[in-house]
Amino acid sequence: MPGERTVFLDFDDTLSDPFQFHVQYVREVGALLAPRYGGAEERWATTADDLLASVEMEYAERFAGNPLNGYCAWLETVRERSAVTMFEWMGIQAPEDPARVAREAQFEALRRCNAAFPGAVDALEGLRAADFRIHVASGQESEYLAAALMGADLARFVGMKFGPDLVDCAKEGPEYYERIFAAAGVKAADAVVVDDHPPAIDWALLAGASVIQSKLSRKRHYETAAGVAGVMTDMRELPGLVSVVRF
Repeated sequence: MPGERTVFLDFDDTLSDPFQFHVQYVREVGALLAPRYGGAEERWATTADDLLASVEMEYAERFAGNPLNGYCAWLETVRERSAVTMFEWMGIQAPEDPARVAREAQFEALRRCNAAFPGAVDALEGLRAADFRIHVASGQESEYLAAALMGADLARFVGMKFGPDLVDCAKEGPEYYERIFAAAGVKAADAVVVDDHPPAIDWALLAGASVIQSKLSRKRHYETAAGVAGVMTDMRELPGLVSVVRF
């Protein structure tokens, strides 16, 4: 049935330019925290940048090749630890509830950011007009995605925001796709995954989905992955590419 056809969109380098987005995000974090807690906006932004790099390294050490290594438990601890660390690096006393402050600051900052690729709104409108359900399938956690999609004016098109926390599985293997398909009530044969990263493409194919490879990044350029159903070089191509996938 047409209503059962579902597209799972990656966020970074598929819907949004992560390089522009990152610059916007750390700047907004600085703009939010400096007036509330003191310190210069630029220093907060630099500290946020350093902290994100540290968290990314910790994530890779824990989950690369091991997607079922307790993502939700890790996320609950990393929020508070990261917030405390950030205040320590700033030389400012941490607030009483650092995890809450971190979540609220992340949400507010992300809602102020928009690095969506040109044509993203048109593409999602086209998919919805063709009766495709749309979910996001990202390595970013669901609260991050909800706020980022609001900032990009894309939230209205998206159903589930599948960060790894919704299925307690990092986006580091086919298990991630198996779990999000099950959580969405979608058979893999009825799913189209859109992603730029060859390993993620391989995992989606192993899970049984069709895949369209995104090639929108101006900084990252991957070879075309074996087995993809199509290649997207402009967001506005997406409805047409998805429409010719055989379900």
